Amino acid sequence: MVNHPSSHPNILELYDWFDRPASYVMAMERPNPCQDLYDYCQEQGGVLNEDEARNITRQLLGALQHCHDRGVVHRDVKAENILIQTDTKEIKLIDFGCGDPLKDTPYTDLAGTEDYLPLEWFEKEKFLAGPGTVWSVGVMMYNIVCGGFPFTTFTSKEMRHLEFRAGLSKGFKDIVRCCLRPRAEDRPTLEQLQQHSWLC
Repeated sequence: MVNHPSSHPNILELYDWFDRPASYVMAMERPNPCQDLYDYCQEQGGVLNEDEARNITRQLLGALQHCHDRGVVHRDVKAENILIQTDTKEIKLIDFGCGDPLKDTPYTDLAGTEDYLPLEWFEKEKFLAGPGTVWSVGVMMYNIVCGGFPFTTFTSKEMRHLEFRAGLSKGFKDIVRCCLRPRAEDRPTLEQLQQHSWLC
């Protein structure tokens, strides 16, 4: 991302960076007041309502689309890597430490967080950037609205079965199911996902 300036309101801005003998030093934006989305959810009782989740998801998808349009894949989308400004509810995607150049061929190296890796990683130890990113968005949405993870073991049998807490809308359940479709080729693209009725 150093060579791809964010210029997007939902990506943490990099002001400058310095090359040291054994490391890099980066001067980055620090929104205030803010906290990471995981901690924010915990302060709200562990779950967010659908309206708040919708606002967060819209912003996140815009940020991820911006990255992909500029040839970057994040590879570690999760609540802990999203900052939320507690006064405006604007989010910032952070931590591109697992990020890679976007490519059309599968990624075969392990990066990111196990709970957010797509089914195909556990079946074939590889995944494509687009479907893999959409899967992680679905896990993140489920996590902030349901207060847990959609799967507790990482077997193909369990990862084809999805349950939700009571009281959630049909639209929310549908968009999460779209993201977590077992076959990568059946998942929507980021662009298609942004057109889902639950987000409109």
